[in-house]
Amino acid sequence: MKLIRKNLTYANVMSTIAVFLVLGGGAALAATQLAKNSVGAKQLKKNAVTTAKVKNGAINGAKVADGSLTGADVADGSIGTNDLADLAVSAGKLAADSVDSSKVKDKSLKGADVADDSLTGTQIDEGTLKGVDAATLGGKSSTEFLSSSIYKNESAVEAGVDKGEGTFAISEGCNPGDVLLSGGPANIRSTSAMLESFSTPGDINSWTVRIQKNGQEDNWSVVVLCVKQ
Repeated sequence: MKLIRKNLTYANVMSTIAVFLVLGGGAALAATQLAKNSVGAKQLKKNAVTTAKVKNGAINGAKVADGSLTGADVADGSIGTNDLADLAVSAGKLAADSVDSSKVKDKSLKGADVADDSLTGTQIDEGTLKGVDAATLGGKSSTEFLSSSIYKNESAVEAGVDKGEGTFAISEGCNPGDVLLSGGPANIRSTSAMLESFSTPGDINSWTVRIQKNGQEDNWSVVVLCVKQ
């Protein structure tokens, strides 16, 4: 034992340790390898995982905290119609004056979508209105229409057509092609009562009046005012 100690030198000791390290290297390396699923959040240094370390497509919605993404995290123009839920965008989410005619589908708006009394003549294409435009009515200018001859037609003074229960009716009309303005009874005795005075149904140029004679004889007539066309 003394002989061994006498022959020990620093070089001998270091060379012997080196031999053991070489021979035991495989076991030492194996001891430093990590077991599967042994690394957790506590073993990772803060900010140690970079973009390059994350597999493409590996992060989904479940990995993102609610409310953590902002507009700066979304690429401009990357969100399309299919990414939005039906009815997800409300009027309160739209910037003022952000929707113009190019954003509205042709013929998609209905009367219910337009505010009452919001349209004026400026918004209406006059050519789409049959017989009406800004300058004429029925093809006539306002001057021509107002200067048209207005005349009166009156029926014969007579008893009228017996409608039963003491009521009698007379009808009178304008000349063919002319426009009826108004009508009414004439020459009625004070003992009679007018029951109805109206444009004759089914005849736009005729006026009908019905009276009740209350047991008294009465001959009367109907007068109409017309516009000559």
